[in-house]
Amino acid sequence: MKVSVPEEYFPLFESIGRRMRVRAGEFVFCESDEANDIYLVIEGRVQVYLGSEDGRQTTLEVLKSGRIFGDASFLEHSVRRANIVAVVDTELISCRMDDLIPVLSENAGLMIIMMQHLTSTCNYLTHTINRLVSLTGEQKVADFLLSETDEKTSSIPYTHGDVAECLAMHRVTVSRIMEKLKNEGAVDYSRGMIRVLDRKGLEEIMK
Repeated sequence: MKVSVPEEYFPLFESIGRRMRVRAGEFVFCESDEANDIYLVIEGRVQVYLGSEDGRQTTLEVLKSGRIFGDASFLEHSVRRANIVAVVDTELISCRMDDLIPVLSENAGLMIIMMQHLTSTCNYLTHTINRLVSLTGEQKVADFLLSETDEKTSSIPYTHGDVAECLAMHRVTVSRIMEKLKNEGAVDYSRGMIRVLDRKGLEEIMK
């Protein structure tokens, strides 16, 4: 389960941090940068990916409003382990963990959300690794769509290219699978949005 910070807590982050705007294509930070701040996505989307020496990219996740990033390396007092780039024009709040800790100590609800976030991040990465090495192409797409949506949120702001990058698959292959799923009535898509129409149908693919 993905954990997002509810909007009611955004003012708490802003009270100890600063708002910043990042244009589409601009980096928030890169691998090996010093870890100084953690970030909360207010509006927009950022891509989390790993780069290799030969220029290949492996997308780990695309984060939208309410998601936190940069906390793991900050807590370890280490350098960044991934690259973060804005997919679209994005608004963030950056803050230091030293400033956030007093706020957490005074707000049990937010403290629980942060703990759930750390746990869900570990679970998500484990699930992502298993998906990449164990599933067929169609199962990867179905699993991705099931993981990114739920009964309450059936639509996600992803293009076929976004999905392909997240799954380390060719865009043409993903588009072919998405067209098949659309013809079967499992999904619909247009203008950078994908909507899951039949979760049970996608779950059948996973069997």
